Amino acid sequence: MPPPLNCLDISTQEVQEAISSGGRSSHHGTYANGMLPLSVDTRTGRGKQTTKNTIRRDIAVDVREFRSALPSILHQGGMRLAPVTLIVGDFVLSPVHCVERKSISDLFGSFASGRLYTQAEAMTKYYKCPCLLIDFDPSKSFCLQNSNELGGEIRVDSVCSKMAILTMHFPKLRILWSRGPHQTLAIFKTLKMKHEEVNIEKSISVGNNESLDGLMETSDVVGGGSTVNSGVENNTNSNKDEENEINEAARDMLLRLPGINVNNARKLMAVCDSIAELTELPRDDLKKLLGPVTGQKLFTFLNQKLAAS
Repeated sequence: MPPPLNCLDISTQEVQEAISSGGRSSHHGTYANGMLPLSVDTRTGRGKQTTKNTIRRDIAVDVREFRSALPSILHQGGMRLAPVTLIVGDFVLSPVHCVERKSISDLFGSFASGRLYTQAEAMTKYYKCPCLLIDFDPSKSFCLQNSNELGGEIRVDSVCSKMAILTMHFPKLRILWSRGPHQTLAIFKTLKMKHEEVNIEKSISVGNNESLDGLMETSDVVGGGSTVNSGVENNTNSNKDEENEINEAARDMLLRLPGINVNNARKLMAVCDSIAELTELPRDDLKKLLGPVTGQKLFTFLNQKLAAS
């Protein structure tokens, strides 16, 4: 606080002139030649921070990401982490920011399997600012390809060509390039600075219920319009609830198979009445329905032996 007026070598007239001068004085609201304020608001404690200066720290983190070093670096940097199971994304920073993290090896693998396309599609659907974080190894070069390998044409075997095609399909997708976990921490802090804190419960539910609901909407079409004989209708009413529960569980299981999402699951349900029928589909039929990459991936999953012979 400024010292009392009676302790300073100034007159009351000088203070009154400072008050009455208002905006005409270059030392508005001060006395002692502009060195001391006329009043100080002490109602806000010194240790309190205003809303504008509050550091936003909450991040929803998928539990599978704790196998990497990034969550521990985020925690050391002052972030509050909520370990949850996320359907969409690996990190949710705010109501608008969802981040899918890829190491270099993961990036190449996700391009090969087609999984990155599905992940980008889901993030773009539910968040205003979907982000793909490419997490480089600090001990290796900060590049995807050797500059000598770059060309002016789109090539199937070029990761940079695949990145270009990905951004063409998803213009809202933002690419974050990070040299290591400490730089990722700085990027996350910058993204969170002017946005509200993440709603943890909402981030968990994103993509969870809608996927199953989307399949339920097609039940009348896919079910083939099966009818119940009026003579035995009373005897079968008790089994309807059980049948519905089984169907719902099967749909939920279908969505959890490798490479399956709501869109291509509808194609499978149009030709298969059960999971048992799905497992009997030949490789060529799966490729025609799902595409060559996803079809092969699902066929391998369904037919590969559990134990080595």
